[in-house]
Order: sequence, then structure tokens, then C-alpha cells
Amino acid sequence: MSQHSSRKNTVQLFELATKIPGLAKDLPKILTALYYNYTVNPTSDITIGQLFQKSVLKYPERPCVIYHDQEWTYREINLWINRLANHFIKIGIKKGDVVAVLLENRPEILAISLALAKIGGITALLNTSQRNQTLLHSIQLAKPKLLLIGSELTAHYLEIKEELNNNACQTYLIEHSTVNTPKIKGLSVFDTNSKKFAGTEPIIHYHINAKDAVMYIYTSGTTGLPKASIISHLRWIKGYSAFGLTSFRLTPEDRLYVPLPFYHATAMIVCWSSVIAGGASIILKNKFSVKDFWNDIDYYQATGFGYVGEMCVYLLNTEIHPKEKNNTLVKMIGNGLRPEIWKKFKDRFSVEQVCEFYASSEGNIAFFNVFNIDETMGFSITNFAIVAYDQEKEDTVKDKKGYLQKVNTNEVGLLLGEITDRYPFDGYTEKEKSESKILRNVFKNGDAWFNTGDLVRDMGYLHTQFVDRLGDTFRWKGENVSTIEVEGIINQFENIEECMVYGVEIPNCNGRAGMVNIILKEQKQKFNFEAFYAFIRKELPPYAIPIFIRFSSAIETTTTFKHQKVKLKQEGFDYTLTGNKVYAFIDKKYTLITKKILQDINNGVYRF
Repeated sequence: MSQHSSRKNTVQLFELATKIPGLAKDLPKILTALYYNYTVNPTSDITIGQLFQKSVLKYPERPCVIYHDQEWTYREINLWINRLANHFIKIGIKKGDVVAVLLENRPEILAISLALAKIGGITALLNTSQRNQTLLHSIQLAKPKLLLIGSELTAHYLEIKEELNNNACQTYLIEHSTVNTPKIKGLSVFDTNSKKFAGTEPIIHYHINAKDAVMYIYTSGTTGLPKASIISHLRWIKGYSAFGLTSFRLTPEDRLYVPLPFYHATAMIVCWSSVIAGGASIILKNKFSVKDFWNDIDYYQATGFGYVGEMCVYLLNTEIHPKEKNNTLVKMIGNGLRPEIWKKFKDRFSVEQVCEFYASSEGNIAFFNVFNIDETMGFSITNFAIVAYDQEKEDTVKDKKGYLQKVNTNEVGLLLGEITDRYPFDGYTEKEKSESKILRNVFKNGDAWFNTGDLVRDMGYLHTQFVDRLGDTFRWKGENVSTIEVEGIINQFENIEECMVYGVEIPNCNGRAGMVNIILKEQKQKFNFEAFYAFIRKELPPYAIPIFIRFSSAIETTTTFKHQKVKLKQEGFDYTLTGNKVYAFIDKKYTLITKKILQDINNGVYRF
């Protein structure tokens, strides 16, 4: 270890030591979290519903859910949840049955998922950005007994209505307070009908165990179409313990503003479980808006913020808002806050606590920043390893015996999580997809480790820092983009022989922007950019539409016909490096990048 690294670790260790006394007042919560972590096992009969009920009994008249100008106390939201649960029972929903839900951010998504949790049902949280074949695939993957469609998203449903096997599941509409519920033949309104059911706790005649599935959360993964990752009661309880009781530690006076989509784990598991654990309030925002942010924080007197790193970049890049000074926001929880803007963000907006974390919908490993240390995603109580990885060869580095090698402190490597009885890998609904994420015989014969597909830095003292995402997925606008899925769509466009999709970095932007390298069948034929954009806009969610386009005469592959993307990523959108013309999506159209435009992109003139 270098002298500089040694000094850095000493400073970090001192910082860690100064944080420990501040945890004393929250010791009861932390001890409770440790109790849950070390006593709850897959066969335990503890569930999400039971933990929510504890908060209802403890904070009955405290505000729980806030949406626009409406507010529900813990008692009121529980009555709503119970009516929904009793309605589900009446129509035959039982343990193990799946209900697919397509709703934007609104209280119904919380009430429905908790109602199903109480009776052993499974909520498949459909991504509202998905359309056409992708949405159809996600629904069919879940094999739902019931499909609930928000009246604000009926257009999504009507696109695939004829292709859905309606005999396999019932479909209902969920009304929206500001959107007229359309009349669709054969569909009735579910939540309206639920009002006639009793608000008493649902009675079931079977046991629900911690290992039982409670949600499906979809992930792009690396194999094309979305996969449904299984969230068990046990995984949710571990999130409740790790985030709600240990790291974020909200109180009944806290109000957590969440503009993140609730079909993702950050909002549904991390933020929502943290609110329930602390008896706090959750403020639902339909989607993130820089324009609305500080007005909302002031209006709701929000003390907390659920974030992804891109949001922080947007807020930091805007002019000073009159309401950002002396604001009520003191804490935030999320992931992807870049180290280079971490302190700038905290200082400008007077944020006291950044609870950065690391987790994935399907993974068995999580890190959380318990000690509020800058520029780290924290530490993990699970057994993890950071192993050497060769990015050029796109493979792990093995020793002479064929085992993987751990990196040293301050080095970067691939993050793995050991699979054990206490920290199982729940995986996906498709078993073959689950097996593809497991590495076996990693350090000894017979061991098994979950491959996160992410590069992290070993910071020492069990703390880590996120560096990059590997494989055929990159993150943009807070979403995981599957390159294989996007390539499959683009290859359907006229005169395209083959294409490669990958993520490239834009200075001062979080994540990686989509870029596509296109090989034309007829090289001399003019490419129709307007028709191309109209096509992909219809077929792809907004975050998956490529920002940059380049053209090549051939695609380089390895001897096993894997696409060579390393060089393409390095060249990015710099036409002086590609040797070919590059186009950028600027002012609602693809525009040829010139020297001036390239300078402006690098200087942050354009927002993508």
C-alpha cells in the first residue's frame, strides 16, 4: 500500500470513529434491526403486514401517506388496505397468486401491494414506461391471476389488449382522482367496488413465511427482455432493518419526499420501508421535476428526499432557487450520488445526512451508509468479495488453481455476494436466468456467489465506493437499459443490417447515455433519421432511446463472435476519434456533431 493510501485510510478511519457516538440515541432501533437480522430466517412466520401493523398500533393518528392535498393517517390507510385485502379474498386471491399492477405513483400502489402482502399474494409491479411487446412480455412472465390497470394508463393496455390471454386473468381498472375513468367493454372498476368491504383485518387460514414471495420487481438485466426478480417478505424485512432502523432512522416528525417510480425497489422497498419503520410520512410525487422540486419541499415541509444520482446532478446544475435557502430538507436516501459532486450538493443545499446505499432488486447483498461518511455507499454485514476483473477481456482474473483473486484496498474489482441460507439468492421467476447470475467454486470448491455485474472500489474498513456497471446493461435517467433489448428493436428498422448499443459518458452527467453503432445494408442509401426516431419512440421507453448515432461499415467481434464494445465506448461520441460522422439528439432531432457542438456537449451546454 502506498504512503498516500495509508494516510487516506487513517483519515477515513478517524472519521468513522467520530460518527459512532452519534448513533447512541438510536441504539434501540439498531438493536431491533440486529434482532431481526439474526433471528428471522426463511421459515419464520414474520411478514410485511405484521411490521406495518406494529406501526399502525404505535402511530395510529400520525400522517402516513401524502399525495397532492390528500393525507391519510396510519389508521386510515390501514382501513383502506384491509378493505382491499378482503375484496381480494372475496374474488379468490390467495397465497401465491399474482396480481399485476400498472399504476403511476399514487397511494393505490402502496395500498394494493400491502393488501396482497397481508393475504400472501404477490404484486407484480409493472414498469409504466414499458409499451407494446415489452409490456406484454412482462405481464405474461408474471402469470397473473388478476391485472389492475390505472385509468391514466389505459392506452398502454389497449395496445396489447388483443394479444393478452384474457381467459388467464381477470382485468380491472383502478380509478384516478384527476383522470376520467374510460369505459372499456368488459372491465369494471376494482377500487370503487372495494369500498363496500369491511376494514377489519383479513382472516386467512394458512401460514405466510418470510421466504414467501411478496413482489415481483422487473429488471432489465443483461439478457434482453425484462426479468421478474422475486422479492420475499424476508428481503423486505432486511430492507426495513437495514435502511429503516439502522441507516436512515426516520422519526414520526419526518416527511420523506419520493419522486422515484414505485415499480422500482428504491422507492417501494428502501423508501417505503424506512417510512414504516420510523412512523414517518411518505410524500408521493408522480415524477421528478427540477421546476417543482423546491416548491414541493417547501409546500410539504419535507425533511427527507428519496433520490437517484441523476436528480442530484440536475438540481446542482440549476440556478439558485429562492426556496432552496433555509429549506427543511436535512436528509436523503438513494444511490448514484457521484463522489465529485457529493460535498458540493451537501454544502449548497445544507443537507446533513446522505444515506447512500447499494442494492439490486434480485441480489442478495446490500451496502448502506450507516455512519454518514462522504463518498461511500457504506458497508455490508453480508459476506462480500471484490475480485480482480479484466475489462478488456471482459472476464474475472483467476490464479493458477483456477480461483478468483481479491483486490487490495483502494483497488477496483467486481463485486460478489456469497450465497448462504441466511442470505439466499431469490433470483428470478425464470430459473435459467437465476443460474446465469451465480458464480461457483469462486474461492473453494462448492461455494456459490451472486455476480452483481458491478465494479466497486475497496475503500478499506469494510466500506466501498461504486465505480461502474458491467455487461450489457447501463444506467440512464435512473433506469437500467438493456442493450440487447434495444438492439433487437433497432434491428427491425429498414435498411439496418446490424447494430451495437452501448452506454457512453457525457461530462457532468450521471450514468451513461445510449449510443448506437449502425451497419447499413445499403451503405449508399440515405438514412431517414425522422422515420427512425418515430419508430424507436413508439417501440422504446424514453430512457432507452439512443442519444448518439454513428455508422460503420462493419462490426468488430471476438473469436467467439461477441461484439467488441470496449473501443466503441472509449471513442464515445467524439467524431475525431471515430473517424466517422456522429449524430446527437439535440432540439428534438438527430443533428450532425460539429466541432462547436462537440465543445458545447462537453461543456454542458446541452441537457440530455
